[in-house]
Amino acid sequence: MLNIIGALIALGILVTVHETGHFIAARIFGVEVEKFSIGFGPKLVALRKGVTEYRISLIPLGGYVKMKGENPNEEIEDKTNSFRALVWWKRAIVAFAGPFSNLVFAILLFIVSFAVGRNYEDHLPIIGKVDSELRDFIQVGDEIIEVNEYEIEGWSQIIQHTRPDELNIIKAKRDGEEIIIETDKIEQKTWVTDILPFSPAIIGDVAPGFAAYKVGLMKNDEILSVDGKEVKDWYEMREIITGSPNETVKLKIKRDGQIFEKTIALEDNLFQKNKIIGITQHLPLKIKENYNLGESVSYGTFTTLNFVAINYSMLFKLITNPKAIKANLGGPVMIFTLSQQSVNKGLDSILTFMAAISIILMMMNLLPIPILDGGNIFFCFVEGIQKKPLSQKLQIVMQNIGIFILVFLMIFAFWNDINRIFTRSVSIQEQKVITE
Repeated sequence: MLNIIGALIALGILVTVHETGHFIAARIFGVEVEKFSIGFGPKLVALRKGVTEYRISLIPLGGYVKMKGENPNEEIEDKTNSFRALVWWKRAIVAFAGPFSNLVFAILLFIVSFAVGRNYEDHLPIIGKVDSELRDFIQVGDEIIEVNEYEIEGWSQIIQHTRPDELNIIKAKRDGEEIIIETDKIEQKTWVTDILPFSPAIIGDVAPGFAAYKVGLMKNDEILSVDGKEVKDWYEMREIITGSPNETVKLKIKRDGQIFEKTIALEDNLFQKNKIIGITQHLPLKIKENYNLGESVSYGTFTTLNFVAINYSMLFKLITNPKAIKANLGGPVMIFTLSQQSVNKGLDSILTFMAAISIILMMMNLLPIPILDGGNIFFCFVEGIQKKPLSQKLQIVMQNIGIFILVFLMIFAFWNDINRIFTRSVSIQEQKVITE
């Protein structure tokens, strides 16, 4: 219950930030704001200050700012201080101010998440797989202790302290003895492509909406075999799954001493031409890194821009691959599930999750769908190009189409959530234990 309340509070904060952006821009241009609502539907609490009624409404899945003369079918005698009286580019700024506020807020959240210290999970610095060309000097089972005189705790630090195009001095432990490795054949990318960390076939997280979630796989499940082939580590398991010519794979799973099997449908990977089931590696190491103010600002800003770029890339791939929309589109239940995963990882993860949702709100609102901010901005630019606004009748028709699209997406998202929960619940209940 507390998790639900926390998720609603977080969503309320993000909605407030978005609507405050619209409100401030509207007031700067002298527009009269009639209502400022967090939530939709009947009001629960209301306070009037000046001409504006501030309210909290029943349905906590959004919010709105009602400006004078905003709706094209609204009849007003006095257009003074109305949204409609603004020149087109000012109306575009008012519409853009909401999403822009979400972007600025996301940057601040990411900066604070670095300033409070980032807790992250990582692999142990133990070699699990080595390309054949590198086995002369580094071997499976080697434990990396130092890289260029920097003490190593986790795998990411190995990458961080490797010098590209230079001689690297690596201290490692092999068969209980310390050895020194000097080589110029290792670059930072080598630790991602040719030398990989020890990683047993244990599940870290299960992505809501994907096949693994639907059949009831859970964090810390150990995968023993894929399609009857025993796997000794994550890499063997991944290779069989991603390269499978079939539509499904059969996994043998070990959980709490019990062994059972699951047949799982394979899904397309949006970013690579292979198959996935929606699981991530188990990362056994917990590390906290602290950053000064300058580093926090730099890393926070870069992380935000990187997240925006990745999500726009993913959005483009979804548009060009409609079959993947069902697995990736979710409603409140998916958001709640992801928020639970964040809460369990600490304050910086909560802040990061809120920043991510803030950016997604920005992106969704900037879609060129009538009734959304992106649709209003599109109308403004059309007016600026043709030197006159679209007809009132056309605007009303397009807004109705926009409402239909949003309602359809909301129903589809809710149905997706319910279907995922039902399918997962049934699959867990029907789970047959092979042995204990």
